[in-house]
Amino acid sequence: MRMKGLSLETIPSIHVPFRFFNTAPWMGVLAALVLLLEADSVFSSSWNPGLLAMTHLLTLGFISMVMLGAMFQIVPVLSGEMIPGGVLVATSVHILLCAGILSLVVGFYWQAYWLFSWAIPLLLSAFVVFLLPLASLLRRRIGGGDSIYSIRFAVLALLISIGLGLVRAANYAGLLQWAGLPNTISLHLGWGLGGWVLLLVMGVSYQVIPMFHVTPNYSTHMAKVLPTAVFSSMLLLTFVANPVIKGVAVLVLCLAATTYGIISIRLLRRRKRKVPDITARFWHMGLLSLIVAASLVMIIYFSDHLFPSIRWREKFYIGTGIILIFGFAVSVIMGMLQKIVPFLSYLHLQRSCMNNFDLLKTLPHMGEFVPPGFPRWQFRLHLAALLLLLVATVTGQLVELCGLLLIVDFSWLGLTLARASRLYLSTAKRVALHNQS
Repeated sequence: MRMKGLSLETIPSIHVPFRFFNTAPWMGVLAALVLLLEADSVFSSSWNPGLLAMTHLLTLGFISMVMLGAMFQIVPVLSGEMIPGGVLVATSVHILLCAGILSLVVGFYWQAYWLFSWAIPLLLSAFVVFLLPLASLLRRRIGGGDSIYSIRFAVLALLISIGLGLVRAANYAGLLQWAGLPNTISLHLGWGLGGWVLLLVMGVSYQVIPMFHVTPNYSTHMAKVLPTAVFSSMLLLTFVANPVIKGVAVLVLCLAATTYGIISIRLLRRRKRKVPDITARFWHMGLLSLIVAASLVMIIYFSDHLFPSIRWREKFYIGTGIILIFGFAVSVIMGMLQKIVPFLSYLHLQRSCMNNFDLLKTLPHMGEFVPPGFPRWQFRLHLAALLLLLVATVTGQLVELCGLLLIVDFSWLGLTLARASRLYLSTAKRVALHNQS
């Protein structure tokens, strides 16, 4: 494991990221329950209330929940400086985010759009409380190199996506009638998935893949060119009306995503540790999904007129979203969590033993926090769920089975993380008692 360049002295309390990590899988379970309850109609339209509720449970409830928790951890480790506010900020963000997500999702599911008048201030407060101290750190000259470079773009993309999402929510609630940017929904999705999620995964992977999987480092040149290309393309798609320039921007965006996927897969194939690592398969699944999704986005943009009917166009849109959200983002996050949680657990326990080195021998090793069989079954469940989701989207069949499989998939992850957290807490308590005696 490579830890060169990391500042392990500036890490927050383990409870800061763990509260986000342990919440996220159960948001995924809620998304699966929505799928199960709305099996008859959920894939009938991109605007189906159940599908919108499910999508936001995955994007806000699972993906962004984990990413915000990871940011509280990874930014200090990379930069050598703590995010201002520490535990108080993290606790506030977590509570506000959970309340905002649930208000938003209930509003979508029951079409009770008046609930958005609660969801909007809650979500806005969550992200403001998160972004203000983070921005005060990121605007300074700090360490972190290529990862921080991409993370800065990711934070800007998150800010834009939040703004567009809140405008849409206000429109739903009848609080605002705004005829500003056209295609607000497409831009909200683009900045959320193509901006915030892709750019943050890029930034984190520049450190995580070489560190955990012992691969060569990413090229510094490509590590800066690719995030710049993604962010610049999104700016052009947002503010330029010329169809030729928009087409070029879509092409550059998709090529940048594809190039990143290919480079990352090649690095993973050059792993120096030849011991089988199931979490590397999550990266392969996610990166292949990203490449496929980028190809599908180009087909949608340049060949939309070739679809035989509106019904098939809708299925194609929904399928592309599933590949991008569930195939790419959720897969990568599931793999990373099963590496990061054991690493953080052992690191914090190791530091607590600095006054009594004999206790180091009694600590569980990282493989005990998440035993190898757990991620192996997680991968099988997740791959099966992805394939079944795509089958259900195209055929409209097996949706109930798909919902049940998704419940098992996310529950397995939730129980895996809960088990690791319990082992950490019991060991930390034992170490603390020894230190006091």
